[in-house]
Amino acid sequence: MRYADYNKLSAEEQQKLHWRRHPRVRTATIFSVLFALVLVVFLLRVFQNRRMHVNRKPNKLEAFTVAKGFIKDKLKQPATATFPNNKFESVIDTASNSYQISSTVSSQDSTGTLIKKNWQIQLGYTGGDWADKKSWKVGEITIK
Repeated sequence: MRYADYNKLSAEEQQKLHWRRHPRVRTATIFSVLFALVLVVFLLRVFQNRRMHVNRKPNKLEAFTVAKGFIKDKLKQPATATFPNNKFESVIDTASNSYQISSTVSSQDSTGTLIKKNWQIQLGYTGGDWADKKSWKVGEITIK
């Protein structure tokens, strides 16, 4: 119902009219729904960007996570690689942004047998998002 139609009603008819049919309630409902949609879209955009870690240096667990990706690239069958959950050793020099990570990996070789190997990697953090491989410089990789 529009305001012009609502104003033509008598006072008794206006009181009998259900409150949901009042023009102000309908306008407020439309704006409330639009505000809620805009808020949801805004919050989704904010939470979508939570992966950015630009303003701080990565800790040892984050460096281990990136190192696993570099080690997988060196394996013959990277899809079969399994790493121990957070069992690793790290030496971090925050002054020079160098990280030395060592751990183990189990993967299949070309014959399909599961082999457990020790690995060690030296990484240099160049800045930016720590989860991006482009933010790291790989030094030496040793897989035994």
